[in-house]
Amino acid sequence: KKAGLGKIVRLIDSDNDGKADKHTEYAKVNNPRGLLAIGNKVYVLHSTFTKDGIIDNQYLSVFTDADNDGIADGPAKTLVKDIGNHTPLKSRGTDHSTNGIRLGIDGWIYISVGDFGFQKATGTDGKTLNFQGGGIVRVRPDGTGLETFVHGTRNVYDVAIDPFMNVYTRENTNDGVGWWIRFSHYIQSGEYGYPSLYTNFPEDMLSALNEYGGGSGTGGLYLSEPSWPDHYNNKPLLADWGRSTIFIHAAEAEQASFIAKEPTVFLKVSQVTDLDVDASGRMYIAAWAGAGWTGNAKRGYVVRVLPEGFVYKPFPKLSNLTDAKLLDHLASESHTARVYAQQEILDRKATKLLPQIDALARDKKLTLEARVAALYT
Repeated sequence: KKAGLGKIVRLIDSDNDGKADKHTEYAKVNNPRGLLAIGNKVYVLHSTFTKDGIIDNQYLSVFTDADNDGIADGPAKTLVKDIGNHTPLKSRGTDHSTNGIRLGIDGWIYISVGDFGFQKATGTDGKTLNFQGGGIVRVRPDGTGLETFVHGTRNVYDVAIDPFMNVYTRENTNDGVGWWIRFSHYIQSGEYGYPSLYTNFPEDMLSALNEYGGGSGTGGLYLSEPSWPDHYNNKPLLADWGRSTIFIHAAEAEQASFIAKEPTVFLKVSQVTDLDVDASGRMYIAAWAGAGWTGNAKRGYVVRVLPEGFVYKPFPKLSNLTDAKLLDHLASESHTARVYAQQEILDRKATKLLPQIDALARDKKLTLEARVAALYT
C-alpha cells in the first residue's frame, strides 16, 4: 500500500551462461503486477497513488524504449485507467486485485482480475466497463475495445493461452468452503460460479476441469516450443505459490472442451510467482522465496531453466528483418516466435503482406498452429 515501491529492470545475459551480467533500471513504477515486452514497448499493469501517497487504483500502461538503451524514453502512456478497486486496495492492499496480463495470438491482451473487481475502467476509446468480482477481461494493445471475457472466478493471477486460443488457469482457493484449487478451461462469455453459484446453483455455471484441494495458483504458461521434449511441451504449466510447485496440467480434447489428466510436477520452486519462455526456448521462473508480505531485499529470485541437451539459437531482433524473414517466423514451430512476428508485422502496418499471410493460412504443409497464427494476423 506504500508509494514509491516498485520498478522495472531490464536484465541481460550477454554470454548466455544463465546469469544476468548487465542491467538497467527501465522505469520506476508503483507495484508492477504484470509485464509484456513486445518489440520496443513494455506493457505494465500497475498501481496508482494520490499526491499524498495513498494507493488509489490500477492502470494498464505502455512504456517505449525507441533507442534500445534499456531505459524508457519517458512517462508511460495510459491504455486503461481505473482497472482496480480503490476501496479494498486502500484497506487491504493488492493481493486480490487486478493481477497478470498475457497476449494471445488473436492480438488481445488478456487481464486477470481478482475478486476485488473494478468500477468504471476506461480505455483509450472512452469505452467503460464495470466488473463485480473476479474473471478475465481483454483489451486491444492500443487500449480500445475493453470487454468481459469470462466472469465468476475468485482470484486468478494469470492465464495460459494455447495457439488455438484455449485459455487455462489454476485458480486461487477460498481457504476451503467448497472452492478449491481448480484447473479450468475458460470459454468466452462463460460464467464460472464464484462467489455464489458454485454453492447454491451449480447447474447455472461452467464447471472447472478438476479440483485439487488447498493451494494458491499464480503464474501460468502454455509451453509450445520445439526445443522442449514432448513430456513437457504443448501443455499448460501452472504455478502454485502455496505449494511451491509448477504443475504440468495435461488435458485431452473432448468435444468443445477438455478432460483433465492428473497433474504432474514440473519443478519445485520456493513460493513460485510466475514463469515465461523466450523465442529461443529459454524459460524464466520468478520466486518470492519467503520475502514476506512487506518484502525482503535478501529474498526472491529469477532462475533460467533449460531442457536437457538444449542448443541455444539466438532469436533475431525482428525490427531488423525483411518482410520475407518475418513471414518465416510467423510460420515457425515456436508459439512465442509467432506472437512476436505477428506483432512486428502489425507494427509495420504491412498490408502489402496480406496475400502472403493468406497463403500461409491456406498452406496445408504448415502446422495447424502456424496456419491459425497467420489467420489471426
